[in-house]
Amino acid sequence: MVDFDFIEKLREIKKEIEQSKGTVSLFAILKIDELTDKWTVILSASWVKPSEFKDTFLYLRGLLLARLDQDQRHSIARMGIFEPNNHLVQMLLDKYQGDEYIDSDEAVNGNLIHEGYILVASKEKQRSSSIKSKT
Repeated sequence: MVDFDFIEKLREIKKEIEQSKGTVSLFAILKIDELTDKWTVILSASWVKPSEFKDTFLYLRGLLLARLDQDQRHSIARMGIFEPNNHLVQMLLDKYQGDEYIDSDEAVNGNLIHEGYILVASKEKQRSSSIKSKT
């Protein structure tokens, strides 16, 4: 069962990310494959670029470290940062509409999701908040 305090903190983190970086296409926590007792955090957004994966990873890691308590932090085994065109992201976006709890085994792209929470899943064309206006 999902810890609702954990989910609320993740919602706040998602909101902070969107205010700072731009719209998020997918933000989810999943217990995948052999990691049945640990979460995988997945973030995908149009502003995520391969050349900035490390910076985005460190940014998200910093938010998680700052906002989550020790038990919540220790429940996370891995993080995945993806562009929206990633095959796994596309399959999750096709299957889930956002703000959904996954409470039984679901196969997605060859991965077995045991439990999860989709905080946002949106296929809408995303725009970065850093777009400069013409003057």
